[in-house]
Amino acid sequence: MEIQRVPGQPLLLPRDEQVRKMLELSAIDQRRKLLQLGQGQGLRLHYGGMFSCVEILTMLYLRWMRIRPSEPDWPERDRFLLSKGHAAPALYAVLAACGFFAESEFRKFRRLHGILQGHPDRNKTPGVDCSTGSLGQGFPVACGLGLAAKMDGAPYRVFTLLSDGECNEGSIWEAAMIAANLEIDTVTAMLDWNKMSSYGPMKGRNDVEPLADKWLAFGWHVLECDGHDFIALSAALSAAQECRRKPSIILCHTRKNRGIPSAEGRHMPSNYALDGRSYREALAELEQRERELRDGLAAG
Repeated sequence: MEIQRVPGQPLLLPRDEQVRKMLELSAIDQRRKLLQLGQGQGLRLHYGGMFSCVEILTMLYLRWMRIRPSEPDWPERDRFLLSKGHAAPALYAVLAACGFFAESEFRKFRRLHGILQGHPDRNKTPGVDCSTGSLGQGFPVACGLGLAAKMDGAPYRVFTLLSDGECNEGSIWEAAMIAANLEIDTVTAMLDWNKMSSYGPMKGRNDVEPLADKWLAFGWHVLECDGHDFIALSAALSAAQECRRKPSIILCHTRKNRGIPSAEGRHMPSNYALDGRSYREALAELEQRERELRDGLAAG
């Protein structure tokens, strides 16, 4: 699905209804591919963490970032680091949608000689800028890349996606403090704030609240938005890009397992396999929403 890019004008406005609907259709298509990946190969996947960030990744890659899928190592490209590396299939789905590699590569997911590993691998997968996996490692690298861009006067920006559970890692706060002290305004972090972790709700265990206040105290420019709303995501990204002398973080309110009726908003195991009924229900919901969006595009 092709979405028209407007160089220098990525901000998505409420009047851009057709573009919003096309982004939603792409997100639906990506969720469908992830469902089919797990069901077709009988895999346990991190559905919760994958499905909560689909719109964030779609917005970044199909609308916001400066990239060249035909030239993955283009020096002036914007960089993206998936700090929550267990959500790798969601990143692969959007990379395939952009044309970084053929969708047939999904048939070799997590298999010998395949280019799509269980966690992002920059040496094997076109479009992946950093190998990540262990929580708390990708975000500090993003801050380092942002510092390099600032020191070199390079034209690119650095984006990274982390999770609220990942904020339990001390390395996140060490890097956050350094980035603020060095005024690394080339970095925009996006936090998939679904209030859940692998072991259940964040509340009542090693909770990170008050999360916004913590990032403010560490000297970051803090924004909040609905992480499933493309207009809201675009506005937050625009505000982050305008900020000077501070790194920015966008706290994206999301729902874990978004789009899987039997699991959305519920605590599920960190990775799990969908049973046949849950799989069919999820596909049916996606297909219903897809029909509504296509009808709206045709009418208008």
